[in-house]
Amino acid sequence: MTSGKKWIFSVYLLFMLLSINSNLYAVLKAEDVLLVINQNSPTSIAIANMYRQYYPSITNDQVVYLNGIPDSSGPSSTAANEIISRTDFNNMIATPIRSHLQANNAVNSTKVIITTAGLPYRIEDTNNPNIVNPGSGSVYSADDINKINAASVESELSVLFQLDPSLNNTLNTANRVANPYQAYRSGMDKFARDIETNLQNIQWTETRSVGSYYGPTSDGTTTNWGTSDRKFSAGDIYITSRLDAGKDQGKDPTTAVWQMLESSRRASDINFGVNGNKAIVVLDDSHGINDYDLNRVYNLDGSSGYNVFEDGQNPPNTANMLYRDDYKSAYTAMTGEKSIDQSTNSAKMIAGNGVTVILDTQSDYEITSKDVTGNMIAWASFGTNGDDGKYGTYITNALTGDDAFNLANGAVFTSIESFNGVTMFNDVYGSQGKVINFLSNGGAGAIGHTFEPFSDAVVDNEYLFYNLLADHDGDGFADMSFGEAAFTALPYLSWSEVVLGDPLMTIAYGNGGSGTTLLIGDVNLDNIVSQLDISIIESLLGNANGDAKFNPLGDLDFNSEINGIDLQIAQSMLGNYLTLNDSGVYQVVPEPTTIILLISGAFITLKRRKK
Repeated sequence: MTSGKKWIFSVYLLFMLLSINSNLYAVLKAEDVLLVINQNSPTSIAIANMYRQYYPSITNDQVVYLNGIPDSSGPSSTAANEIISRTDFNNMIATPIRSHLQANNAVNSTKVIITTAGLPYRIEDTNNPNIVNPGSGSVYSADDINKINAASVESELSVLFQLDPSLNNTLNTANRVANPYQAYRSGMDKFARDIETNLQNIQWTETRSVGSYYGPTSDGTTTNWGTSDRKFSAGDIYITSRLDAGKDQGKDPTTAVWQMLESSRRASDINFGVNGNKAIVVLDDSHGINDYDLNRVYNLDGSSGYNVFEDGQNPPNTANMLYRDDYKSAYTAMTGEKSIDQSTNSAKMIAGNGVTVILDTQSDYEITSKDVTGNMIAWASFGTNGDDGKYGTYITNALTGDDAFNLANGAVFTSIESFNGVTMFNDVYGSQGKVINFLSNGGAGAIGHTFEPFSDAVVDNEYLFYNLLADHDGDGFADMSFGEAAFTALPYLSWSEVVLGDPLMTIAYGNGGSGTTLLIGDVNLDNIVSQLDISIIESLLGNANGDAKFNPLGDLDFNSEINGIDLQIAQSMLGNYLTLNDSGVYQVVPEPTTIILLISGAFITLKRRKK
């Protein structure tokens, strides 16, 4: 590089370091994370290495390697490798993770458990293996809910210590558990954490059945559908999330996960972020009369309306759970608008920095990109269960082609489809939409169902989208991270749901932009290909996928090996950097001649995240 370019890069690097530091004050931080790796999966190792490149402060003590588990994302892997028995889950996943946390004195300091592609994520039911079999349709009677011990690995890990088989008062794992964090609008740091001690104080019970439905296992005294005298707190659970995306059999999702993490990073960076004036939330309520979104909120009393739980209070007593139409209540909670007609409703979000919320209540009408002007930051859909004629390919169709939705950085998706998370393979079982298609086409986060959840387990969009986007303190960052927002929206733990994406992502309100352009050769993630990147690739030469030092960001030709060709590609990209064009779309610019102007404006607008 010339001396002028060296000076430009040095200033730019300082600027990037300051930008990264501005995100260190998010409620969930890298120090809160435990990263789980399948030692037998090169994909799992590679994605974990890549995640640590995004969060270099993650220490070796925050990583646990699991052994003896089949690779669910290898060249010969199939959907069957995504399934693990209850016994193997206990012995090969849950027990080693508990032991690692205890050995490192990290039971309470850890708030987030992140799993990686290559690790199984569906726990087989002991009595009915077909419940998690993609080809079976996973159909069972509602009367069997209290007998099922199937779950997603991630949902089960959220109650890791509560379901320890060695405990005398362990909860009944043959039933879903009322999520104590549901409906909160407070970050995880508000809740005291003394998990192992609190286990001795929780009395577990099963709520009474009403008609053909069973309530969840919960703590305290049974009261109709709810409980009183509760002790199970949000501080007793782990936020869990999976770094995975769609892939065809024989392929791996590493590049798709990179794209997902890049979208999350830009969403969290005040210098990119989300432009609230261009961001759109789409609530596509398209099922007509027979709504499936009449969610039950077991942790809010039916008489409480939309009350927000106060920081630091004891878990509330719940006599009769809140029961309401989630799509419409999400619109009202986010915008304050209570008047809802039978067509398309639109209003600005409260404390949303200009974000527009659209609620479509039209029967037999599919909302499309022609109805949305801007970048979609959140999308809730009935999918193939709606009455607007969607096919299983509707997500990919909506995000590709000339009429595709534009996605904002950090875009998140949910749908009311029983099997939208039943496999991570694109080419396996596809009558319904798959959340992995959203992640593989530019999305940053999603919540899926690994088997039939029944309608009362469907994600509460009111809490997910509100908490993902609300910035009440006006500091330019959303008040909660994606992981926190996702878990406030889950009615149950120890059940079918899996959260996909970076749980540390926190929406920053900046210039925004759309598109998923990846800057090939930017190994150190400072948005410019410099001599430093060349040096890093030189130090990685000879490493292949599965090696401890392998870094997917240095594998520029995507052949699972870092060699001289990757070095040549990096050298050809030297001087390129990532920026936004006048239309708000990411592009790679070959020479950093305007970088000083970018810096001068950024130092003025730089904001620090409050604790």
